[in-house]
Amino acid sequence: MKLIVGLVGYPNVGKSSTINSLIGEKKVSVSSTPGKTKHFQTILLSNEIMLCDCPGLVFPQFATTKADLVCDGVLPIDQLKEHTGPVSLLVKRLPREILEATYGLNIKTRGVEEGGDGSVTAENFLVAYASMLISFCLWQYFV
Repeated sequence: MKLIVGLVGYPNVGKSSTINSLIGEKKVSVSSTPGKTKHFQTILLSNEIMLCDCPGLVFPQFATTKADLVCDGVLPIDQLKEHTGPVSLLVKRLPREILEATYGLNIKTRGVEEGGDGSVTAENFLVAYASMLISFCLWQYFV
């Protein structure tokens, strides 16, 4: 009797890569883009063990939003039409100092006196990022 081990989980979490590592060679294709595995596949690890690779599964009752799925690497960013959701999660998860240092930004926020609370919003971040890109492009053009 063979032991059958199935790998099940979200897309793009390493199911196929794990199988290739266990086998010691590339037997199943892998990609950094979620959804590469299209069909259920079986691979013999030994005479006693069979591995089963299946496409990634997303269970809607456990998923919160598309923005969460994009930030968690489950959905490719190009499948999202609305960009402020993932950016809002990004600015909530990362401190302002990290965002500014990583992207070379100076993020302007609205203080209490201006009707804000001083925290970084998706709009603040995107405006700062766009301004940085425009400045860079103009610099490249005139240099």
